[in-house]
Amino acid sequence: MAYNFKNIEVVPTGSSLVDIILSKTQRQTPTVIHKGFEIQRIRRFYMRKVKFTQQNIHEKLGKILDTFPKLDDLHPFYSDLMNILYDKDHYKIALGQINKAQNIIDGISKDYIRMLKYADSLYRCKTLKKTALGRMCTVIKKLNPSFGYLEEVRKHLSRLPSIDPTTRTLILTGFPNVGKSSLMNNLTDANVDVQSYQFTTQSLFVGHMVYKCVPWQVIDTPGILDSPLEQRNTIEMQGITALAHLNACVLYIMDISESCGYYIHQQISLFNNIKPLFKNKPIVLVLTKTDITNWNDLSKENKEAIEALGKEHNSYILAMSNKTKEGVNDVKAKACDILLDFRFVQKSENVGKIRAIENRLHIAIPEKRDNKERPPQIPESVFTARRAMEAGEEVKRKTVKEMQEEEGGAGMFSIPLQQHYIVEDESWRYDAPPEIFLGKNVADFIDPDIDEKLAALEREEALLEQIEADDLPPKTKEEIEMEEEYHRVEGKKKILKEHRRMKMHDRVHKKSKNIDEVKKIFESRGMDPTTIESGIPKREKLIVRAQKRLRPDNDDMEDVDMPDSRPIKKKALEKIETMMFTRAEGNNIEQVKAEKLRAKINRKWNVKVKNPIYSALPKHLNSGKMSLGTRNKR
Repeated sequence: MAYNFKNIEVVPTGSSLVDIILSKTQRQTPTVIHKGFEIQRIRRFYMRKVKFTQQNIHEKLGKILDTFPKLDDLHPFYSDLMNILYDKDHYKIALGQINKAQNIIDGISKDYIRMLKYADSLYRCKTLKKTALGRMCTVIKKLNPSFGYLEEVRKHLSRLPSIDPTTRTLILTGFPNVGKSSLMNNLTDANVDVQSYQFTTQSLFVGHMVYKCVPWQVIDTPGILDSPLEQRNTIEMQGITALAHLNACVLYIMDISESCGYYIHQQISLFNNIKPLFKNKPIVLVLTKTDITNWNDLSKENKEAIEALGKEHNSYILAMSNKTKEGVNDVKAKACDILLDFRFVQKSENVGKIRAIENRLHIAIPEKRDNKERPPQIPESVFTARRAMEAGEEVKRKTVKEMQEEEGGAGMFSIPLQQHYIVEDESWRYDAPPEIFLGKNVADFIDPDIDEKLAALEREEALLEQIEADDLPPKTKEEIEMEEEYHRVEGKKKILKEHRRMKMHDRVHKKSKNIDEVKKIFESRGMDPTTIESGIPKREKLIVRAQKRLRPDNDDMEDVDMPDSRPIKKKALEKIETMMFTRAEGNNIEQVKAEKLRAKINRKWNVKVKNPIYSALPKHLNSGKMSLGTRNKR
């Protein structure tokens, strides 16, 4: 149960929290609205802003409330420690104010959203939104003192040591300047500040050590003065709290040299004053600074008083010196051993828990399935290693890396897989597999009777197929007719597919028609086919004659009646060529069609076309500048 107070959320000030909330509202909600919009849309626009602001504030305040520890849920040690350091009532009041402000802001949001539902104009909606956000920000700014107090508490809590109240613990206590911090540095790896004046240690410090392969924590407490409880300050009360709530072994440090500024009888008086805190805890009286004053140098009265104190509280008395480190290990071992014994006794006395768990346990004992003896199988290598260990020899198996180095290194050595083979004779282990067996090559061995065996196998398969066919019932007349119909349909489908394929092939590779076919087509259309025998003009001649119009000095211009000084398109030329092929002498219908087509082409080219002028500059450099006030709608 170790608490980590470093994860507490940072508490901002009231003004900074307002800036965060309003900035987030402005960035993550729409910002454009016009009075021409429908009133339902305007209401939803401003209701969304109010609701979004309320949700952000609720989230921020809720995170602060959740991350700060609740005193009722903490261990009594941490609860009393926070009460001493920060005043439990003030701490609860600050959290209560934040919780109350959270509820107030939720109520403000609910009220103004209800009023926005009945707003009848853009101005009224905007006014309600500003009022709602203003009241929320006012509530947050009033929490500024509570935010400041909680931020100081968070900073102090993050600096507290992480103490586990349930683990094995040693607590060092006593008067100031008696050697507690020096003993702490000798027992653990902690680096606690040590000075020659009192109250160098003003808070709890934690160090960790290992004893019998088990982690331990050692707590160094501030010095305690011999005064009534109500007169002790905050520094002393931290040590009192640790002694009261932690189940640990108490090491009461006594300076027998009296160089700390307190006499031995004063240190005994302090022990008697705080002995109610030692109830149900093992105690060790540690006599320090023996390098200055030895135990034998003490007066008889002081020796008797210390021994009587040890007998009265059933505690151990050990002497040590932090400077020479004499007796430090004895103190560590004795304190840890008595605490382990004490914890074991506590657990064994708690019989109720053991019985409660015992009812839920089930021990399974398997039954024998036969009377056969199955002794344990222990490899011979284990006995060999055991004998070597008993003889004092070092047992070390060769690794594959070592075997590789012995055999010449990488590339010269391969892992001996044969060592894992299971063979009848150990002498066979590393033998190479034979390639020639009984005078024949094993890899190329072929059975001489393989053809006869293959023929026998085929006869057997044919016989099995015949038996299977004989076992089947004879087919009926309907089944035979259905099979014949199926085969006939399938054959017809194949024929149709082949015809279709051939038809497509002929369409792609269709040859041009001869003169007889063209004559038949002309006769079917009522045309005179006699002109075809004289020969069809070639396309090249027609193109040449059509292009002569571009040359004004040509005498053959009258042959092609086309508009002068106008280009002719390829598509139009092909249409004229087609009409020339199909035109027959004395056929007025075709002549009229040709004249109409020629007139249509002439009409197309009578339209004047302006040549486009392309500018070398981009548009934004060619066009004019924008005047002021043209984009106020934004």
